[in-house]
Amino acid sequence: MLNLRALNETDHMYKSVLLFLAAALVLTMSSVSAQDKVDNRLLSKFSKKELKALDAETLDYWTFYLENSFEIAELPKGKGDDAVEQTIALKSVDKKELNVFDLGLEPHEFARDYFRIEGTDKMIIVLPHTEIDKNFKGQ
Repeated sequence: MLNLRALNETDHMYKSVLLFLAAALVLTMSSVSAQDKVDNRLLSKFSKKELKALDAETLDYWTFYLENSFEIAELPKGKGDDAVEQTIALKSVDKKELNVFDLGLEPHEFARDYFRIEGTDKMIIVLPHTEIDKNFKGQ
């Protein structure tokens, strides 16, 4: 005779194991997916090992930092050529192509830095840490 109680317990055990495996698969896929989304420009600041060790919020912050720690703007009109004294050479003014770490553009705590972009009528404005943090929290 068929023991229905044993069958129900076995069925319940299989469902539990399948649920556990599905959850583990989802977590693994999301972890791999998050690592696949790492912006390669971060390798100028962190090793691959350090990047893998970052929690999601810290990784989000540094990814945000790459494109939001500076602004590209027109030079002020009528202020003369000396309106922005420091000059920087850039291969591109596209934020997705610029790497603030490679350029050595480190922000101050409270003050902005201004650099004339060589060969253009534009400047790059390096935002202070306080402004970058505020913008990250407000996104």
